Amino acid sequence: MKAGIIGYARSGKTTIFNAITGSHAEVGAFGSRDANVAVLKVPDVRLDRLAEIYKPKKVTFAEFQFVDIAPSDTSVQDKALSDAALRLLRNVDALVHVVRAFANENVPHPLGSIDPIRDCRLLEEELQLLDLIVIEKRLERLEKENRKDAHYQLLSRCKEHIESGASLRSLALAPHEEKELAGYGFLSQKPLLVLGNYGEESIGKTDPAGLATYAADTHNPVVDLCGAMELEVARLPEQERAAFRNELGLGEESRIRFLQAAYELLGLISFLTAGEPEVRAWTIRKGTRAVDAAGEIHSDIQRGFIRAEVIAYDDFISAGSMHKAKELGLVRLEGKDYIVKDGDIILFRFNV
Repeated sequence: MKAGIIGYARSGKTTIFNAITGSHAEVGAFGSRDANVAVLKVPDVRLDRLAEIYKPKKVTFAEFQFVDIAPSDTSVQDKALSDAALRLLRNVDALVHVVRAFANENVPHPLGSIDPIRDCRLLEEELQLLDLIVIEKRLERLEKENRKDAHYQLLSRCKEHIESGASLRSLALAPHEEKELAGYGFLSQKPLLVLGNYGEESIGKTDPAGLATYAADTHNPVVDLCGAMELEVARLPEQERAAFRNELGLGEESRIRFLQAAYELLGLISFLTAGEPEVRAWTIRKGTRAVDAAGEIHSDIQRGFIRAEVIAYDDFISAGSMHKAKELGLVRLEGKDYIVKDGDIILFRFNV
């Protein structure tokens, strides 16, 4: 999965990117650089425990890719996204809007003041406007071709929805309509996580970024981080980080909170495969059928699917081994339409 990190210049996007991913990207390049890209392995204690049991040759964690998008040139006061950014954003699965909630007289906000809710609303409007431009151009072309078919009607609905002041992610769509629109990569249709970047003076405060009301009104999830301090902690030796976080009152590790919020936003879960060759986590969406989960491993397994041997992670740990779990009747045989659950350990039987 891929998330695009966006926001106004001087919001601390690259600081957050470095703190979460452990990268060392240049801070303060303000649109003069290409996007920063990093792949973060998703921590999973279940894989660690399975690795202790199986002693595999390889342990493969799920991965989440982050793209730190360069903001628009600071001379363009009311824009957060450059043309180059738009091309990259069409291909991400979700957007993370880093919102500035910290004061720093030496680093002025491009809009002249610190107002997190204003920034959220303005960037949301920018995403909607960009989508509206694409829709209007496509509708104009369809009209010239005299094609006022179902696709034309669908785009007209999208246009009306945006013109009402709403993002496409709030437009009710049938599954086939979502598939039909997927090729456009509409920005206001992508899931959006708001990340409030607050200052050290707000550590320990309730609603430190002042975004609770906005989150309640828009139903956009919000995660609050003190980016500058999180980066300092990330640069400490790993064995010292937990004590330092506790001393400062920063709470759970930033990347864990961020990933949990991102997984929830995208409706993601992980199923597991385990054996001596490899212990691995596979990322799928909630509601995925067993036969489609098999396809995440290999298309041959999906095509030749026979059945899935499934055991819940907790049941496997309580049994202590797969042999014992089978004796206790904890391993189930499931068919193609079984809905995979988070933490299922699965062995797929197939024939091609």
